[in-house]
Amino acid sequence: MRKLTAMIVASTLALSSASFAFAAETTPATGAQAQAQAQAQAQAQAQTQGKMEHHKGPRQFNPFAGLNLTEQQRTQMKALWKDSGMHHDRGEMKKQMDTLHGLVASNSFDEAKVKGEIDQISQAQSARMLERAKIENKMYNLLTPEQQKQFNENYQKRAEKMAEHHREHKADAAKPAA
Repeated sequence: MRKLTAMIVASTLALSSASFAFAAETTPATGAQAQAQAQAQAQAQAQTQGKMEHHKGPRQFNPFAGLNLTEQQRTQMKALWKDSGMHHDRGEMKKQMDTLHGLVASNSFDEAKVKGEIDQISQAQSARMLERAKIENKMYNLLTPEQQKQFNENYQKRAEKMAEHHREHKADAAKPAA
């Protein structure tokens, strides 16, 4: 159980450490750009054929991608993100993970120290998640009703895709080793 808790905390921190590029360019490509993008995507797909599917694609999901944001919306979202202070100190997170690793990799296990470190990591993670949710809510409220509808549809599609991935992963894990 302790290993599972440590693994969950470590993976959560690793996933949260990647910054969001909320105001990424979302205008559709045209002409030669679209053809070049399609070729690059097909090539990348061919290269990952047979490899572990969960490792391809961006590390983090951008919920505002594909919403055809106006220049004003992008500017406002960039400002919200910049003003939020969400540029967390990766050095501090690495220090916490190194401390936890040191406790796990020691000759004796000090449950109280490990629990204390996990509690500190969890509190920091919780604070980051809360701040991020506040910012995303402000960004969501900058969207038009049509964009909000698309945002919610994108979320639902992503949730369904993740559930399917989870089912596939579970099925693969249940197969006996060959």
